[in-house]
Amino acid sequence: QDSVLSTSAQRLALSMGAEDYLTDGAVPREPGASDTPDLGAADTIDTEFVREKIKNRHLHDAIYTRCGSVMIVTNPFKKMNLFSNAILEQYKNAPVLTELPPHTFAVASTAHRGMVQEGLSQAIIVSGESGAGKTESARHMMLYLRYVCQTSEELETRLYGSDPITEAFGCAKTVRNDNSSRMGKFTTLNFDSGSKIQGATLNTYLLEKTRVTTPGPGERAYHAFYALLRSGEADRVSSLKLTTEPADYFYLNNNGAHTGEPGGKRTDKMLWDELDEALKAGGWTADGLTELWALVAACLHTGNINFDPAKTDTATITADSAKWVENVEAVLGLPGGVLPKVLTKMKMKVGTEMMDKDLTFAKAVDTRDALAKGIFSRLFDKLIEQINTSMAEAKGCDRNATIKNVIGIVDIFGFEIFEKNSMEQLCINFANEKLQALFTKTVFAETMKAYKEEGIDVADITYSDNANLIKTFETPKTGLFGLLTEECILPKGTDEGFTEKVMAQHGKGGIIVRMKGVGPKDGFGINHFAGLVNYGTRAWLDKNKDPLNGDLVVLMQFSDNELLKELFTEPADVAPAAGDRKKFKSTKFKGVTDTFSAQLTDLVGTLDKCDLHFVRCFKSNDQKKPDLVEDAVITRQLNTSGVLDALRVARTGFPDRMPFDEFCGNFLVVPGLGTKAELAGKAPKDRVLALLQKLGVPGQKFRCGKARVFFASGMLEGLRTRRLEMQAKVAVAIQAAGRGHIARKAARQLRRVREEALQAMLSAAAQEDVEALRAAIADARAAGVHRYAAGEASVAGAEERVAALVAELRARREAEGALEKAIGAADIAELEVALQRAAGCKSDRALLERGERRLATLKEEEKRRKEEEARLAEIKRKNVAAAAEAEKKVAEERRKREAEMASRDAALVKQQTEAKLRQKEELIKQQSRIQEEAETADAESIRRSVAEEEEATQRAIEEEEVLRKQVLQELEADGVRFRSGTEDVLEYAVYLGMDLREDVGLLWIADQALQADDPEGWDQCESPNGDLYYMHEVTKQVLWQHPLDYQYQQLYLEEKKKGQGKLDRRGSSNGAVVAPPKHGGSRGIDAPPAGGPVGSSDDALRRVLQQLLGTSHTELKRLLTEPATCRVPVRCFVIRHKSRMGGARFDFFMSISKTDDMYCFTAKKWSVSKGCYYSIALDQDDAKRAKASSSMPESYVGKVRSDRKAQEYTLYDDGASFDGKDKGGKSELRCELLHVNFSNSLRNRNPGAMTVVVPEVDSEGGMVPARPKDAAGQLNERLKRGDLGGLMELKNREPKWNPTSNMYQLDFHGRATLASCKNIQLHPKHGEQADVSFLMGKVEENKFNVDFKAPFSALQAFAFALIVFDNSSGSF
Repeated sequence: QDSVLSTSAQRLALSMGAEDYLTDGAVPREPGASDTPDLGAADTIDTEFVREKIKNRHLHDAIYTRCGSVMIVTNPFKKMNLFSNAILEQYKNAPVLTELPPHTFAVASTAHRGMVQEGLSQAIIVSGESGAGKTESARHMMLYLRYVCQTSEELETRLYGSDPITEAFGCAKTVRNDNSSRMGKFTTLNFDSGSKIQGATLNTYLLEKTRVTTPGPGERAYHAFYALLRSGEADRVSSLKLTTEPADYFYLNNNGAHTGEPGGKRTDKMLWDELDEALKAGGWTADGLTELWALVAACLHTGNINFDPAKTDTATITADSAKWVENVEAVLGLPGGVLPKVLTKMKMKVGTEMMDKDLTFAKAVDTRDALAKGIFSRLFDKLIEQINTSMAEAKGCDRNATIKNVIGIVDIFGFEIFEKNSMEQLCINFANEKLQALFTKTVFAETMKAYKEEGIDVADITYSDNANLIKTFETPKTGLFGLLTEECILPKGTDEGFTEKVMAQHGKGGIIVRMKGVGPKDGFGINHFAGLVNYGTRAWLDKNKDPLNGDLVVLMQFSDNELLKELFTEPADVAPAAGDRKKFKSTKFKGVTDTFSAQLTDLVGTLDKCDLHFVRCFKSNDQKKPDLVEDAVITRQLNTSGVLDALRVARTGFPDRMPFDEFCGNFLVVPGLGTKAELAGKAPKDRVLALLQKLGVPGQKFRCGKARVFFASGMLEGLRTRRLEMQAKVAVAIQAAGRGHIARKAARQLRRVREEALQAMLSAAAQEDVEALRAAIADARAAGVHRYAAGEASVAGAEERVAALVAELRARREAEGALEKAIGAADIAELEVALQRAAGCKSDRALLERGERRLATLKEEEKRRKEEEARLAEIKRKNVAAAAEAEKKVAEERRKREAEMASRDAALVKQQTEAKLRQKEELIKQQSRIQEEAETADAESIRRSVAEEEEATQRAIEEEEVLRKQVLQELEADGVRFRSGTEDVLEYAVYLGMDLREDVGLLWIADQALQADDPEGWDQCESPNGDLYYMHEVTKQVLWQHPLDYQYQQLYLEEKKKGQGKLDRRGSSNGAVVAPPKHGGSRGIDAPPAGGPVGSSDDALRRVLQQLLGTSHTELKRLLTEPATCRVPVRCFVIRHKSRMGGARFDFFMSISKTDDMYCFTAKKWSVSKGCYYSIALDQDDAKRAKASSSMPESYVGKVRSDRKAQEYTLYDDGASFDGKDKGGKSELRCELLHVNFSNSLRNRNPGAMTVVVPEVDSEGGMVPARPKDAAGQLNERLKRGDLGGLMELKNREPKWNPTSNMYQLDFHGRATLASCKNIQLHPKHGEQADVSFLMGKVEENKFNVDFKAPFSALQAFAFALIVFDNSSGSF
């Protein structure tokens, strides 16, 4: 335990900046005989008396003082030797804590003992002014709890590691405190049923985001910025494009007011070392840390981006800021060149088109600062999330354990009164008001309520109550927070309007008063429990809205920094329940104050369920100097902290209470008080009175109520002490008896063990096993055999036997070693000596025999060696003569062989060269053949895969269509009618997540939604990547789906819960259906008749069409689908019927005279897995039903199909596809009538190039058929190959830049009256640009003129218009 404590103490010391923090420093001195460590026992509670007592104790370094149920801590502004191992042990083992000097350890110990003994969760609330030492006091109490509860080493490491992280990113130097917490913190230790720590949790509240960009005068921003710059890691700082001087950065310079060290003996470099170690221990990888510090660096670079102040209406980044823009883009990994546009412009829907809107100078500055604050605050939340994840995964904690109780410590920002106070100070001070109310409730209100309920008559006790002030803040709609939210959502809401409403509503109650020295619209004062605070209300609406440009959010999602991308990406929705199709986000405005108020309510609710303990931290002076006490400062804090009221309750009341049954159950066990049987016959109150009499409790020290007994301060603690002393005596007696029994049993066991050890030793001595004998001697000594005379002699004899055996064994080993060595050598004399010595030492017989065999072998080898030497000498003599003759013959033969080999090598080289050439040619042919086979196989595989996917998609489409038809028939049979088209209602119902099998009775919701108007105040905007989003023009709230959808999604879910999904078979659904309109078209446009365009017998109309189109066809369908031959453009127009579900409908009309228009086609858009397609029919209803291609209606004339990227489009007629997948409306192969390939989206500022190909017109005025029999024959493949035989290629005319409209435009001669990227003119690629074959121009929001002539048909013209609509609205 001491080692654990040492580790804990060392870590805490390091976190406070000095290793000697816990063991070095001032020691409390005896304050004198008149000292009062507990003010509750003082003779008087006069303010001056209490102040002098606290002052006297502080000047003697006694910084802790009890005040009834409250612990007062005065900040010494120096190190104190109050937290050593010995002191921790002292408070841990103390049976009665009140007998020890006051200490925060005592508060923590009381909470821990309360949890263990009472089984209730505990909470310690540490409060006080900024700089009063709250954070240090919270650390000391956490140190005690971790020590006594024996946390796992890893959990303890991670708990300590969280301190440097929250300090670096959540604390800053202010004028009142060198390490001021700029957020609230609630740390809880989680305990299981065995009171063992099984984890910890950290929650934070209201990080002061404005400190990132605008620290107060003479103050610093968050420590993390300075720690990074002064880290001493030159490579890291350089890679982030930073310098080491804080004054180089606008956010840190603060007009040169403060860029120095944090204060005290701590430096930014020391904080960096602690922080870096803590982050690594907390689970941050090297890559993760690189991304983390890139975000911190980006905040600093962002602050140096300046805008030209002379251009107030059109924000412009200054030339010298280009460097900082590049730095931000580089460290964040953003696409180059996009950030300047996002900071100075916003793409919004102006009129009917998306236009770039310039931001003002002030708005651009706000946008810049919002980016820095958004990055830092989201990073802070991520750090807290990682801390909790790290603690949850700590080894030694059972993740499956059930958490029974918690002990929490609240370390929240202190009450603040600055020269200038804003909304941040209001929130901080309101949090302190809530905690003060909790203090009042715990110490005063509940006590007085209990007195009244129990009928206890005590002296009048008065105390301050801030309930009216809290009501002034929290009253719905009319409270201060409610008025601020209301003003934020008003279109013309202002800070002045908010101030006026506050004063009008609350100006006469005495809580909110007018500020002196400023105008009535500039702010107000509030009489807090700590005194009057004046608040300036400038920019409160913007602060409460806390807007972040949606364009910035999207841009961050395109970063290469994975951490940044995660921070700005909305979490994925929870998987929808059965029948749900899509989740929606609430559109209700929630300001910063609303969020903070909700968090604070949750915190107070949690604390309200715990037993509370209070620590009030006091500043001894405002100069942060040691050994100095300012009377005015102490008096101020006494009057505002509620301490004096707590003293009055403790002195004049009965603060401790206990139910009758619990009291009897606890104290009947005290000896000499009688038995339970003696008191059983009495009433509960009489039993308590009798028990109190036997306990000797004076009558003035208690009161008996109706169900509880109340005790004066300290009396119940004394009774508990007596009970603990009794329990201790009983425990000692029980322990003595148990230990005696254990000792006698151990003695008998010891005698038996000694005898067994002696016999084992004697038995081992008779043998020759040295190790066994040594072990037996050791066992005998361990058993104590040597401690009596006979046993000692036996042990000595055994040890002598060991020595003799060891000597004999040593000699034998030496002899055997020498023999082994001689056997390995070849010296006969040495081997003979070694054999003789080993035999004398009784060596192993096998070894001796091996030595003798080796000796005989060596002697035999010596004899053979001598004979062989003689024979070899004779052979050598004969060989010398023969060698000379043989050498001459060999030289001659070598010369001949070399000549022959040279000739053969030349021939072989020639053959090999020819073979390699043939092999290379064969390899090239083989590779070519393999490549062709692979390409064929891949193409077939891809075609098969695409076909299978399209078949699956088609099946799903057909199943959905069957279900819709079935529901449609049921509705028609039941006579159900809607205000909107029935099919539109069904489609939107599916979009809302309805199940058509179950929710038919709720279709009225979809009908009502289709009839509803869009909510006011929402602007449609476009992000840098082209995604559309909605932004509220007042609150600046951003939504990524249509604002109206949420309302009807929630309505559907509510009605679904009520079980309203069944259809009323009497003919209506929920009584909300009405007859549909007579025409199905959009507003202002009549729909075509259901039977088609015209009757086939209408000869006059036929002649008009023949004249317009220049053709001689008599069949109306061919007139509209075959190419025109006219040279004068035919005038038409397209009507677009928008749908929020995405399945838009289009109608095509032809102007046959100045006053008459003829309906021609209707197209319906359908989405599929690999893009989309449009079905085109002569009949409106048939177009809607043409989704299932297996049964095309007769009026169906074609289909436009696109790829997934909206890049390639093809128009088909109603024939069958070459692969048999799409059977169409007839058996012959289908014709491809039009193909379009886009190089880039029409939404680009300058519409990019597109290629359009159509079949040529033959001499008879017909279309040259393009019927592909395989994939290679399709128009897109032919276009890629340049195979354009029988095809005409067209291109779009190049527009000219119009500075007035800020767009590229063409002259449309009145056929286009509104600017639009859809305004297009086509001409033959190899012809004159003025020879326009197709024209499309916008005249209304949903109406576009379309003119065409040869070689286009009406069908091709309509199809190309559909393609233009789709490409300009897709995600190309």
